[in-house]
Amino acid sequence: MENSTESETLIDHASIGITEADKRMNSALSLKEYYTVYIIETKIDSETWAETKGMQKLSLATRRYTDFVTLHNHLGDKYPWVVIPPLPEKKQSFMWNSEAVSDTMDPDFVDRRRAGLESFLKRIAGHSEIGYDECFLKFLGECDNWMDLSKSHNNILKDTELTIKTMNASLRGRNSDKRFEEIKTYSNKLQGSINKILTYRAKQAERLYNVDMIHLHYGRIFSELSAVDNDIGDAVQRTGHYMDSIASAISPALEDEEVIMDQLKEYLAFTNSLHTFVKNHDLLHYNLNQLNNMSNSKETSGIMSRLFGYTAAAADRDTAAIEAFENKKIEAKANYSEFVDKSLENYKQFERQKDSDLMNILKDYVAFQTKYAQKGLQTWKNILQSIQSID
Repeated sequence: MENSTESETLIDHASIGITEADKRMNSALSLKEYYTVYIIETKIDSETWAETKGMQKLSLATRRYTDFVTLHNHLGDKYPWVVIPPLPEKKQSFMWNSEAVSDTMDPDFVDRRRAGLESFLKRIAGHSEIGYDECFLKFLGECDNWMDLSKSHNNILKDTELTIKTMNASLRGRNSDKRFEEIKTYSNKLQGSINKILTYRAKQAERLYNVDMIHLHYGRIFSELSAVDNDIGDAVQRTGHYMDSIASAISPALEDEEVIMDQLKEYLAFTNSLHTFVKNHDLLHYNLNQLNNMSNSKETSGIMSRLFGYTAAAADRDTAAIEAFENKKIEAKANYSEFVDKSLENYKQFERQKDSDLMNILKDYVAFQTKYAQKGLQTWKNILQSIQSID
């Protein structure tokens, strides 16, 4: 493993953006099937620096969502000690309109997903280690065989052929590192809190939408009234228009609010990254415990063999096997120790970024609500003036 340190990152030299989400049709099928491709534009500030990284100063890459999934999985396998940035959702969740159908081709949703994928790339590029991964650099460039590189790395978890289910309580209760237990507990609490916020927000948004849309009927009534009574016609008609504006403003406002909620959803997905991050530690820790248990078992077996006698050839085989096993145990200890050091350092970086991001999300939300409330207040002041002018 290489040490991950606070150093110069790719994002310091590159401007990365997804300029377009293009809808295309798969003509190879008898049935029409549409899919979305994303145009990634990468600009390097120095041609000399770009050459040292095997990149072009300006490159355009066309990638599908499945390509981003492959990249995400590759980084997770190769860098298990890193909290890998999550991908944006492929289908809408926490929808405020219960009657709406989750349409993956909805233009507003596609654009928000484009922004989420762009954030994913920038977060990777802002990391001092995974930002320089060869597969990632090829992904950004005009390279069609970038996926071949995702299969050629060594994974320190490759010898641990088990899952969290097989470890169960035996892992948790035996000399588990409390720091990772705390990370898991925190990620569970963060996940629960964000889930509650998004669920409550969806319910409140639907209520607000239904209330504001009622003003569409008010606007129609006032417009009809203006045609009946000429004396108050102008004032009532203006009032009706203001009522209409309340109804017409709510959908764009909720779409703007959805952009802020997408940032919260990103951190909801980050909690899954934390769970994987802790699971990777648990796998290594469990593997090390198993090796230690096997070592104790072999020592007991060796004592029994010496008590009951064995041949010189058997002794030589046992010596060679013990030496190979001890080397494997030493390697496992080194991998585990290095993993712990690197993962905790990466977690500190994640914590700093998370605190900053969540504070910015809160600021954006307060600014949005303030702006929307001020706009609504001005509309109601205009309605009051229209009604008062009748006198």
